[in-house]
Amino acid sequence: MTVDMVLPVEEPPPVPAWYRRAWDWITYRASPYAAIIALAASVVPIPGVGYGIGPIWGSLLYTVRITTHPIAAYVIGLGAVAIAGRNLIRADPRRGAGPLFCLSVSTVGAVYGVIRPLDIVTALTGVPS
Repeated sequence: MTVDMVLPVEEPPPVPAWYRRAWDWITYRASPYAAIIALAASVVPIPGVGYGIGPIWGSLLYTVRITTHPIAAYVIGLGAVAIAGRNLIRADPRRGAGPLFCLSVSTVGAVYGVIRPLDIVTALTGVPS
């Protein structure tokens, strides 16, 4: 006589919510402390200059925006953010603050010098704001 054992079916663990998966991915790539330090390093004023590297990059982008064309400033600024983000993703996890610093400088510069809330009005109507 043989006895057949029935094993209980193991249910897969529940899938975490999207924000939890995103937070786990971000903290796998870089520690929150390194991100805070990189952001602070990009905005802390340089002695003798009075501005941080992020605002200096932003003022350069603003000059491009005024003297050349707003689209050129968007392409340069957001292109730098995309390249820095790509480098952060491709770097070894928790490699250091270098890729984070580049991403924070380019993001601060893009926000500081390029992005203006009334650009949509200019794009739709042609009237500069």
